[in-house]
Amino acid sequence: MYCLLEQRVPYYQYTPAPVLERDGVRLYWDRPIATDRTILANKPDIVVMDRAQSRVFLVDITIPHDENLVKAETEKKRKYLDLAHEIVDMWGVDSTEIIPIVISANGLIPVSLAHHLRQLGIRDGSLAARMQKAVLLDSARIVRRFLSLQP
Repeated sequence: MYCLLEQRVPYYQYTPAPVLERDGVRLYWDRPIATDRTILANKPDIVVMDRAQSRVFLVDITIPHDENLVKAETEKKRKYLDLAHEIVDMWGVDSTEIIPIVISANGLIPVSLAHHLRQLGIRDGSLAARMQKAVLLDSARIVRRFLSLQP
């Protein structure tokens, strides 16, 4: 949506830069947010600041087990609520939205994932399927590595 990357790179080859910036949009990757007061949960996975629309997205990605899918999504929203309020006050933006991206270790996705992707301006219908594939392949890699351990 913001064209922060010059070219498309497969996710498994991409190494994100800590900060990307273009035309009034700044993206922070895995960086703590310095706040005026102490907030323990101050390091979401991705922070997108859109100065033109005066809003900030706090994106946090998690891969829980199947039973904890809804719990993980609720926990992510609650965890960053204080940070969201602090960002509105400090950065002078109109709104801050907390967007949890949750896919279970077995590839299950909550109904709300499509809504969260639309909030980010992602209209690619195949993205959820590609994310599921990435999670499943990584889960399989972890299991293979564990099973190949020698006593």
